[in-house]
Amino acid sequence: MSKDTLLDAIAIIPVANIDRSLAFYREVLGFAAEGYAPGDSFVTLRRGGAAISLLESQDPASLAATANHISLHVWVEGLDGLYEALRPKLESLPEGSLRPPFNQPYGVREFHVKDPDGCLFFFAERS
Repeated sequence: MSKDTLLDAIAIIPVANIDRSLAFYREVLGFAAEGYAPGDSFVTLRRGGAAISLLESQDPASLAATANHISLHVWVEGLDGLYEALRPKLESLPEGSLRPPFNQPYGVREFHVKDPDGCLFFFAERS
């Protein structure tokens, strides 16, 4: 009998400039790239158990979707510690790109970060 197992799922996020986005994810959020070479239009990044892929696109509809409709929910342990470690870089982001940690009424503590193309990340921990 065969065993079917889903092992992972990785969101692919359209970005306008992959080098700019890669720098953001590495320098601000601490992700590491897997198998990227300058000039590539696709890269997967990981931090701990979380992974995302970036795809460079010049399609206005794709980039509008990133800015207006794509969000990722990243579950973490030690949310406040993560925020404190990232805070110096996060606080240098443009206005409207960061919402510091806060408690949700449904038992989750989270903070929000927008990437350079407007993709919204919800970093969250059950409280």
